[in-house]
Amino acid sequence: MRWSRYALLMAVLGNIALIASLFWIAGVHTMERLLLASIFSLPLLASLNGLARARIYTAAWASMAALFYMAYAMVEYISGKPSLAVDLCLGASIAMFVGTVVFAKWDAREREAQRRGS
Repeated sequence: MRWSRYALLMAVLGNIALIASLFWIAGVHTMERLLLASIFSLPLLASLNGLARARIYTAAWASMAALFYMAYAMVEYISGKPSLAVDLCLGASIAMFVGTVVFAKWDAREREAQRRGS
């Protein structure tokens, strides 16, 4: 297996964990927070398909989206009381960011090495 696939797996798992953490943070207390979690998860759902198909372009814009979710997790962490859901959100967004950036870089290197070898 190519090394870039491990980074892609980390990005996909981070994406799924980030979606779950958004709904966990929202809880079932208010309908407004659930609506906000649903809206926040739409870009993640859109990127999940492209990441599952190992598309470099999707990894590129998903890495920028992960920065938004990191900022959101930091705001939740600073403004409210820290919880396991916020920790998961922050960790998942970091995993998604690192996974997408490393996947794009390693995949480009592997394709270049394959092109040179052929």
